Amino acid sequence: MDAALELFRSSGYQKTMIIDITKKAGAAKGTFYHYYPSKEAIVQAICSRWGTQIAASFKLEGSHLDALPKLELFIERLFLPKEPNTLFKRLWDEEHLNLYYKSWKTLVEDIFNPLLIEIIQQGNEEGTMHVVCQQQAISFFWNILSCVWEAILFQDTPDVFASKAKMAISLLERILGIEEGKFEISLTSYGIA
Repeated sequence: MDAALELFRSSGYQKTMIIDITKKAGAAKGTFYHYYPSKEAIVQAICSRWGTQIAASFKLEGSHLDALPKLELFIERLFLPKEPNTLFKRLWDEEHLNLYYKSWKTLVEDIFNPLLIEIIQQGNEEGTMHVVCQQQAISFFWNILSCVWEAILFQDTPDVFASKAKMAISLLERILGIEEGKFEISLTSYGIA
């Protein structure tokens, strides 16, 4: 996976062949196919590994937190990694949108949504969130965050990014039933001063 990720980042997804990956990893082509049925499968494995690492880190660090700080930490963890962002940008730039969305959808449904559901339930119990339609709120949550990701991915100016992040915070407060001004996301976490 590390060899593939490095090649995808440097040469792009389209130009990287399976033989390039096996050569860089010092493995036989048959070994590759033993673990991954296709180049697409290794992209999904890379994304899954990233998501699993994020989830483990988040669970360890957030276990003692109340719901709002836990949500802030969750969002912060989603934006920190650089390698997957580079991979996702490559897939987007090379117009492999089906793979881009398929990989992201799998991460969200299998790894991130269970964490988000726990945070929302905790927030409802604590009274800091008021979410009645949980699935709809989660759907809007991801759509709102995608606007912030795109601002990073397409390198919006700091002013535009700050404006989008401020709107995202306000919208998240509304859909999650958080009291206005009680939810914060640090912009420095996203590389914007």
